[in-house]
Amino acid sequence: MKSDGLNMKRRTFLKAALATGAAVGAGMPIPRFAEAAEEIVEDAEAVRYTFCSVCSAGCGMKAYVKNSRLVHVEGNPYDFAAGNPYNPEEGGRLCVKGYNSIRTLYDPDRLKYPLRRTNPNKGINEDPGFERISWEEAIEEAASRFKESIGQYGPESMLIMSRSHDYLNRLRDVIGTPNHIAHQSTCFTTQQAAWAGMVTGSGRPWTHDLENSKYILTMGFDGMGKAKNPHLQGLSKALQRGAKLVSLDPYRSKTAARAHKWLPIRPGYDLAFALAMIHVILTENLYNREFVENYTEGIEELRSHIISNRYTPEWAAELIDTPGITADVILEIAREFADPANQPAHLAHHKRDAAGPNYVNSSSLAQAQVTLDALVGSIDRPGGMILPRNPKMPKFDSLFPIPEELKEQMPERRRERIDNWEERGPFVGFVNGNFATLPYGILNEDPYPVKTALVRKYNPLSFPDHLTMVEAFKKLDFILTFEIYPSEMAWLSDIVLPEPHWFEFSGMGSRKYHSLYPQIHLRQQVVSPLYEETKGFGGAIINLAEAMGYGEYFKDTSEGGSGNVSGGKERNMQLQALGSSWTELNNSATGVWEPEDPADRELVPTEKFKTPSGKIEFYSTLFEEHGYDPLPTWKPRREETDEEYPFYMVISRAPMHKMVQTQNNVLALAGYPENSAVLNKATAEEMGISEGDEVYVESRSAAWMDRERKIKLKAKLIEGIRPDTVMIYHGFGRYSSYMTKAFGRGANDGNLIMSMNFDEMRRLNDPGMGTGMQDHAVKIYKA
Repeated sequence: MKSDGLNMKRRTFLKAALATGAAVGAGMPIPRFAEAAEEIVEDAEAVRYTFCSVCSAGCGMKAYVKNSRLVHVEGNPYDFAAGNPYNPEEGGRLCVKGYNSIRTLYDPDRLKYPLRRTNPNKGINEDPGFERISWEEAIEEAASRFKESIGQYGPESMLIMSRSHDYLNRLRDVIGTPNHIAHQSTCFTTQQAAWAGMVTGSGRPWTHDLENSKYILTMGFDGMGKAKNPHLQGLSKALQRGAKLVSLDPYRSKTAARAHKWLPIRPGYDLAFALAMIHVILTENLYNREFVENYTEGIEELRSHIISNRYTPEWAAELIDTPGITADVILEIAREFADPANQPAHLAHHKRDAAGPNYVNSSSLAQAQVTLDALVGSIDRPGGMILPRNPKMPKFDSLFPIPEELKEQMPERRRERIDNWEERGPFVGFVNGNFATLPYGILNEDPYPVKTALVRKYNPLSFPDHLTMVEAFKKLDFILTFEIYPSEMAWLSDIVLPEPHWFEFSGMGSRKYHSLYPQIHLRQQVVSPLYEETKGFGGAIINLAEAMGYGEYFKDTSEGGSGNVSGGKERNMQLQALGSSWTELNNSATGVWEPEDPADRELVPTEKFKTPSGKIEFYSTLFEEHGYDPLPTWKPRREETDEEYPFYMVISRAPMHKMVQTQNNVLALAGYPENSAVLNKATAEEMGISEGDEVYVESRSAAWMDRERKIKLKAKLIEGIRPDTVMIYHGFGRYSSYMTKAFGRGANDGNLIMSMNFDEMRRLNDPGMGTGMQDHAVKIYKA
């Protein structure tokens, strides 16, 4: 069905979408669906600036308080992501998750005090039997268990699972464990590797200047449906200005529905499409000669590679094998993408799309995507992907260095890790980890036993091979978890410590999703903590460090005594380095710090890149040095469909939900209460499946861990999905009965995803070490 959305004004689109409940992910001004919003704003007793922490976009917020309660939020119009700094009178914008965040703050199921497990048995069907304990008891017991494990089995026996955090990083270094594991192998390590190896020398950028793009191509990137507010705003403004949007996606997502052209690509074959585009642009000499000659290296190596491998549109069309995606269509898209009249053109991508870690060829696709943007000259140029321009602030370790005499007492960290991450070559230094291989390492004690874990804000439901990961957690002797909810991770833990909601503390954050120029946004404490026994993570880590005998390593890092960490000391020192202060930012009339000189707020394109050559490298010398393919190269899927398993499985996220964090939020549940097996209507009817029928979705078993892998869902029948594909929204299948609203809804897609052993990961030789979250074939049958 051809979309007529491009003839629809944005306001009409948003109203229509709200009416159907389909576009609650769209960013919008102060929500008019809440008729009392303007009256609430006028009646508020205080207005405070903060920024949303539901997702990593961190959109600026204005929070309205009455009678010490938060009653309304809206976007901060001076924040580049949530508003329009060129015209603040337009008002701020948030996505629905930002608006819904008030309900999480006031959710009665939130953790209120420390808990200790009384049931010695662990598992999905084992209620932990929590008892209330004091913070002192919790810290002392956790410290004792960690010290016992480290003393008997070494520092590597302690596993840390968390994103990077200054205080936690120091504790990790002092202990000496190599096992600090984060989630990025399920998220973006494939893109991170491509950008690091070809452009940045470090991580990947996050800022898309979409609103200034004239031609936008996406490959599984649903910027209008997954509710990243900066993406939604940028795409909407680009379309308003007449940009052309082309979407490759097996499922007719919100972005695909708004596109000029939707191409229902065969899952895992975007790489073939991208390689063929490169072939057309090179053989027809359509690339931006000025940009390529001045700012890139390796064009002739790329040309030889693409031509000698015959990555032609005909080759790609035969592989993709999809009606409507012919050689002529690939040729047309390639020519349009490179047409000078369509510049700036941009291949937009962001986490968990086709170039995210969804397929074993995702790293190569990420290389191809960077290549395409470089060929048309849109890297760090208006309308393209912008390299970060974050404020230059001193880091924690430079502000609070460890004295040399204490450094000498720190153990040497072992190189081998429990997830085999040390084999990631030049990218091992990132605080990432491999969720696909972690359960294998723990269960097989390869290369050593892990006995204890400190976990923060991770949930086993987000792991590939969830049931095997549960078995790995059960094997550990002790688990300490920090959370705001009694989640599934809490369900499997021995001690659970409650953190405050981000509305309940102060801080600051830099703009990384729209860092066209340096910007810091303010987080004021909006309301006092609802529960007196919640404690900030930094302060809790200092308490734990002191109980473990490491207090000297944290001396003078906090304010007001042991463990009382507001972060004020560190952030004030950082702001002083910018010529400002916490007092100045806290008293800001806009809630935003930015350079005073307008010239410092202008986008000055980068001319030297952080690669060995100082240029964007089509032929990555870093990849070559470490034994990876230096050029984008065709690789097949990990697993193909066959007669027994005839369906591809794709995973998405409902616009009103954030991964596994919002399923207890009553407003989010009102928009999407449980997940389904989304099937092509005609295919389902041929199978005798009707709307709402219960079906099983079943995948193959992993070679190293034989277990049944199937889930039961209700069928949802639509026309906008490939006949050979099933789509499942992530975040459901909750079994912690303490999450009273989320409990028992839907099923977990992670039960279908295979983990990997170390040998399989080595054979893939993937610089991104991605988990292949969607690289599976499944069968579907009535329950």
